[in-house]
Amino acid sequence: MSGLMLCSDIKVKNPYPVAELGISLHSAEELCYYIYNYVFLLESDFINEHLLYFIGTELALPRLEEKIRKWIADQSDMAQILYMILQDIHYYSESELAVFKTQLEWMRRAAPSERAKKKADYLLQNRRYAAAIQMYDSILQGEGDPGMTREFSGAIQHNKGVAYAGLFESEKALECLEKAYESLEREEILKEIFMLCQLDEGLEVPEAMALAVPAERQYKWKEEFATLCKHLRYSGRAKAVEELWEKDSIRRNAGVKELLTRWKQEYREMAKV
Repeated sequence: MSGLMLCSDIKVKNPYPVAELGISLHSAEELCYYIYNYVFLLESDFINEHLLYFIGTELALPRLEEKIRKWIADQSDMAQILYMILQDIHYYSESELAVFKTQLEWMRRAAPSERAKKKADYLLQNRRYAAAIQMYDSILQGEGDPGMTREFSGAIQHNKGVAYAGLFESEKALECLEKAYESLEREEILKEIFMLCQLDEGLEVPEAMALAVPAERQYKWKEEFATLCKHLRYSGRAKAVEELWEKDSIRRNAGVKELLTRWKQEYREMAKV
């Protein structure tokens, strides 16, 4: 978005909940932002009585509510209604609306599995790891889907592996990344596997994959991993990590395990379906 935008100062009494992201919408601008940026999360039942009440009563936009009801009665599809909402509230520029329209056109043409992957990827980006994994599994179970190519399946396995890594499920993450590499044969996936095994000492890089990477490149990746560990000391959790570095090696290792256990629990709570 660019330029200045006039935002409404209406304070809603009952925010509109968005279960997928665990947030609530408090204004017309937030509604537009959610529709524009998370359109791939929206299901066919997004335009419902609850939303219409929120628009007409909470946002004090009865004319927009009436217009939506008319469009529904005329059997307009959801894409047309979403575009009309953004146009009416005037939160986005014409050029931004053109980009949004392109997204809607892609959704019309895309196969169900492609749309589902987009939604799962959005969940992954917003750290809703468990929900993303559930959706990736659902896509992979689809039978007879012409869009389920080797490359598409590999991309799903890769992102599923990233989601498992977010939940600190290292073994499952490694399994998915291995399947992704078998399908895609991309070096960046080998690097992710290598880094994952550096992070979890209980894992080993599969021999065939280790042989596929020259020793000098593996050394470079080890250096990168060491640099990442140093950066961790200066992250938002710097104090806890810094205290560990001041301990002797035995107490440091015990402290690292305790800290990781606590972080794992935080992530799991955050990533519930």
